[in-house]
Amino acid sequence: MKDTETTAGAKVRQWLAEARVGSKVRENIERLARSEDVQHVVVLPDVHLGRLINNGCVAATADLIYPQAVGSDIGCGLSAIAFNGTAGIIKDDRNARTIIKLLYQHVPALKQSSAQVLPENLVRSALSHETLIKESLRDGAWQLGTLGCGNHFAELQQDDAETLWLMVHSGSRAMGQIITQFHLARATPCGSGLSHLDTRASAGQAYFNDMDWAVRYATLNRLAVMARIVEIMESTFGITADEGSYLDSPHNFARREQHFGRELIVHRKSANSARADEMNLIAGSMGTPSFVVFGLGNETSLCSSSHGAGRTMSRTEARQRIKPADVERQLGSVKHDPRPLTDLCDEAPAAYRDIRKVMQAQRDLVRQQVRLSPVLSFKYPDRRVG
Repeated sequence: MKDTETTAGAKVRQWLAEARVGSKVRENIERLARSEDVQHVVVLPDVHLGRLINNGCVAATADLIYPQAVGSDIGCGLSAIAFNGTAGIIKDDRNARTIIKLLYQHVPALKQSSAQVLPENLVRSALSHETLIKESLRDGAWQLGTLGCGNHFAELQQDDAETLWLMVHSGSRAMGQIITQFHLARATPCGSGLSHLDTRASAGQAYFNDMDWAVRYATLNRLAVMARIVEIMESTFGITADEGSYLDSPHNFARREQHFGRELIVHRKSANSARADEMNLIAGSMGTPSFVVFGLGNETSLCSSSHGAGRTMSRTEARQRIKPADVERQLGSVKHDPRPLTDLCDEAPAAYRDIRKVMQAQRDLVRQQVRLSPVLSFKYPDRRVG
């Protein structure tokens, strides 16, 4: 459903999978729309409650940049690659158990066993402050190639021809949070409760530089995770990756773009860019399909689309209402490690919106190219929740 309205501030355009959003989500939309210099707000069909600013929202400004409208996991996104082989080998229980065991051994959740050498393109582009540079050589080096917890995942999937794919969802790890907090401490509060930096001044330019660094770090982090999984598949089963199929799709970033005949700073928090013919990835929930899509370049959406299905339950609510047996039933034939399911109830498919409704609601934003159905799902639970 497409709905266009004007609030006492920016113009708000909505693509919703349901008739309406909840009151707290609405409050956040209004907060963003009335914030200083915000010209346009787009609400996407995977919208769900976030702190101060919802996930699944896009905002455009002329000069000011809002770190909260990017999110603290800067550069978080999806990467995918196809293999030169079919998914049949993964459906064997013994092979699935072998893969899960090797994933635990080679893809850590939070920290590597030793510091990694940062790639040259991260070293060359210095961060804006010595504090951040030091953190990049500590947390940045120790966390490069880690998956993270909660909604971050590695998933082996199959397309409709049963070709095997790998999809990884992760971000900039601690560095995104460190960069966000560093710049928020220097930002100017506005009446709506948000804080901004002016890109015409050095403080705003510094955030833009550091945000861009974190976006590149997040992409390289996903690449490092993928490289280890590709190596597992090749050394264990003789299946190689098709390098030409690689896709990377960040969904937490800001970028200068041309819209409505002028340059704007477009903030995307849990939202994809969807320029005409731009290829991106939209994730389902754990156990439901994901999609390779082409953008349709819809200007009224600021050339944006959803990044996934979007939560319908908070993590606390999901843990109260969903039992491990429910998760097992909802996963069906998807291979997984059953041991952490008690701590993964907040990631159950039932905690998320129906991805089919999300895709239907944005049929004028993206065109589905490939459907990727999960065969094996690997996640680390976030034990800080509940």
